[in-house]
Amino acid sequence: MTEEEKYTKSLRVRIEPDLLNSVKEKAEKLETDVSTYVRWCIRTGLYLEDLSMFLQSRIDENE
Repeated sequence: MTEEEKYTKSLRVRIEPDLLNSVKEKAEKLETDVSTYVRWCIRTGLYLEDLSMFLQSRIDENE
């Protein structure tokens, strides 16, 4: 599969308004767009607070 083919399918998801706001806030804090953040969560299986813990552990490893 070529790089271009990977991203040709779309997934439509309905999210409760409170959860959507939480996702938007988290994406903004990470300086990324919502779709990129959600895609990352789906690929890694990590979600919101898990992401913060994961990133902090990586920062601590690099120090």
